Amino acid sequence: MSFELLDQSIQYSFYNPKYGKEKTKSRIFRNLKKGASAAGLAKVGDALAMLQGDDLIAATLIQKQAIPLIEEGS
Repeated sequence: MSFELLDQSIQYSFYNPKYGKEKTKSRIFRNLKKGASAAGLAKVGDALAMLQGDDLIAATLIQKQAIPLIEEGS
């Protein structure tokens, strides 16, 4: 039995003292391409941080996977 990838998203967390008490904000981008590379996602996060004048402090891949209830060939 193996999982079936249904959907994935990426959450970027940014730091900037101008964001008040917590000094961080997060953004989630949905419908991420299934073949996206970690290096590519890091580059996108860095580019977004630079455009916003922030520091990228974390990138988290979020996946939804189906668990097959019936084994193949049964």
